[in-house]
Amino acid sequence: MIKLKKLTKIYKDKVAVDNLSLEIQPGVVTGFLGPNGAGKSTTMRMILNLTNPTRGEVLIDDERYNNLRHPISKIGALIDANTVNPKLTARQHLQLIATASGISTSRVDEMLQKTGIEKVKDKQIEQFSLGMQQRLGIAAALLGDPETIILDEPFNGLDVDGIKWLRKLTKDLAKKGKAVLISSHLMSEVQAIAERIIVLAQGKLIADMTIEEMSRRSLSMYLRIRSENNLFLKTLLEKSGAHIQSANINTLSVRDVKMEKVGLIAKENNIAIFELTKVQPSLEKLFTELTVGKVDYSSEDNSSKREGVER
Repeated sequence: MIKLKKLTKIYKDKVAVDNLSLEIQPGVVTGFLGPNGAGKSTTMRMILNLTNPTRGEVLIDDERYNNLRHPISKIGALIDANTVNPKLTARQHLQLIATASGISTSRVDEMLQKTGIEKVKDKQIEQFSLGMQQRLGIAAALLGDPETIILDEPFNGLDVDGIKWLRKLTKDLAKKGKAVLISSHLMSEVQAIAERIIVLAQGKLIADMTIEEMSRRSLSMYLRIRSENNLFLKTLLEKSGAHIQSANINTLSVRDVKMEKVGLIAKENNIAIFELTKVQPSLEKLFTELTVGKVDYSSEDNSSKREGVER
């Protein structure tokens, strides 16, 4: 279990991370999201003891990173796939890590095979594509069979097969009880694998919840209903406490009511239902709603959205 307690990092006059407290849950894939400059990379570097906090602390099973006897078995990370010696082969790179950490070389061969780079293990890393470098970085992160895996932008450079492989890998790791923290700007990929979402903006924690919990708070989640008598059904749903977002003779858009209740009300009043669909907002939509007005670097288009030109 990794706990962040009032974690703060200040660079001169810039607060990169501001009083951040949270827990990284075991057995769960957690998406770690935020706009550029939100403090995600700084937070991950402080977890890995690569950057010292100004205040606060990170505890790994109630121990600080420096006090861990075997840190590679606690945390494995892919932070920057390019921070390797390009003249080494993939196998040499992993062997160096294994030797320094007291890990059997058989584990090196296992990780080369698991990440799909066994056939190129004797090629120099400088010959690798970005996707192959990502796979090597993931192999290094998993080398110590760690309890927590932190992956920063792991989908970059992966082809379709690689993305499918990484989706399955992260879910399998979580099923084994490991905590998986993934930072990525590819919202669709995070939505495909994450059970929980942590969102930072301007160094502050603004969300730590499941996607379902985020959706329930969003005005973008509603029920779309088509029936043989929408206007009558609208009146009945309003009496039951539902909030009608829009209504016409073709379609109702309704919030704050369960699908089962809509079905029962329609049945009790002999109204045929032609469609009853839960419209779930995308993670990208939810993220935009959460971070509106909290972005340090925004394009002109995004500024227009915040001002109400586009919703």
